[in-house]
Amino acid sequence: MSAAFIHLDHVSKAFALPGGRRFDAVRDVSLDIARGSAFGVIGMSGAGKSTLLRLVNLLERPDAGRVIVDGVDLTALSRSRLRAARRGIGMIFQQFNLLLNATVEANVAFPLEIAGEPKAAIARRVAECLDIVGLADKARSHPAQLSGGQKQRVAIARALTTRPGVLLCDEPTSALDPQTTRSVLDTLATINRDHGVTLVIVTHEMEVVRRLCDEVAVMEDGHLADRFALDDDAHQPATGLARELVASLRQPALA
Repeated sequence: MSAAFIHLDHVSKAFALPGGRRFDAVRDVSLDIARGSAFGVIGMSGAGKSTLLRLVNLLERPDAGRVIVDGVDLTALSRSRLRAARRGIGMIFQQFNLLLNATVEANVAFPLEIAGEPKAAIARRVAECLDIVGLADKARSHPAQLSGGQKQRVAIARALTTRPGVLLCDEPTSALDPQTTRSVLDTLATINRDHGVTLVIVTHEMEVVRRLCDEVAVMEDGHLADRFALDDDAHQPATGLARELVASLRQPALA
């Protein structure tokens, strides 16, 4: 078994299409991600990035292969044990997925309430998580009163309540303007650096990868086309798409 914190072992996932057709979203991908890293997954639309991310917590169950997180084979777990394991894997989305009629603190508390945690413990943890993302003063606000960046930081706080070792980020800044994007990326960087949370970030924005990631994987047509560390200047990209993406990554970062 791999010593990696996240180990995808020859995973594949296909979807049925109208007319009896089949779409192979992820094709025989093996990937190791180290504990405490910030790992980016990039590629063109339809390359399989988001499906790959959703395989990590089995929101999509692989048709073949194994998913091992922190030494536990998620694909071998019963439903109840998988639910428990998912508490250690947080996830945030492009569109925030907040409860619009609930306050910020109620949104953040939701996963703990579902888990049946005591009210006093929930209140303490909600306060801690809102402090981590810099929104302690917005606890009684509603999502409609927040900016896009603040909404995403609420979503991050909600994902942190169960103290996950992994935070999966599916296009976390795509709905945000550049200045707001920087505030969200700063928050994610703090969570990675100061709290030891492993980040896996799917994005099509090269600036996100430049600012946040240690390593990056390139997905192309469902395959893992390339993988490299951002500080590896000697790396030779394996495909034409990888070369384009690497060239973009190595442009000077925006101020």
